[in-house]
Amino acid sequence: MHWSDMIWLAAGFTAQGFFSARFLAQWILSERAGRSLLPVHFWYLSVAGSVLLLAYAVYRRDPVIAAGQVVGLGIYLRNLQFIRLERKGDMARRWSLLWLGLVAAAAVAGYHLGPDSAMRKLLLDDFWTVFGFVGQAIFTGRFVVQWWATERARRSIVPRAFWYLSILGSLMLLAYAIAMLDPVIILGQSLGLVVYTRNLILLRRAAAQQATLSAI
Repeated sequence: MHWSDMIWLAAGFTAQGFFSARFLAQWILSERAGRSLLPVHFWYLSVAGSVLLLAYAVYRRDPVIAAGQVVGLGIYLRNLQFIRLERKGDMARRWSLLWLGLVAAAAVAGYHLGPDSAMRKLLLDDFWTVFGFVGQAIFTGRFVVQWWATERARRSIVPRAFWYLSILGSLMLLAYAIAMLDPVIILGQSLGLVVYTRNLILLRRAAAQQATLSAI
């Protein structure tokens, strides 16, 4: 393995570290509160992980993972805008410029530093390419659903459907990563499944407690 491959593998694992840290923080906060919560640093860790994983995906010439990170990064930044910034006329433009700048920086770094040998023969892997894109669409779609709910409520919220889509998309991406022999994605999706399932358990527990209180 070339030294540059080792560096990018480390970058990919670091990205997954950020993604795992965001849900670990969310999990700890939720466990303490006894209900599913989403702290603001969840989104900061998401942005950091997404930029690194986008660069890693471009380096590996993986369109499935890259596409998911491009969309996801925009949604993470939008949630931060709702949480941290006042609604002003130029806020949308600033958000767009920041998103474009981060996407461009990650894509340029990954593409120009990636060896030609990293280009996979996608035409020979049509099934897994399509399967991966469907899984990525579902996995990214969870944040589209969350974004839509946030836009309607005018505040950052997480609907129950977010966690169901997380589990389904994660299972599909895990299968895709195993087929592609990508240890970074395998690790990230395996850890994520535990957190997504736990959040659904907390939501159901909170709903049951609320139903019990209402019946009294």
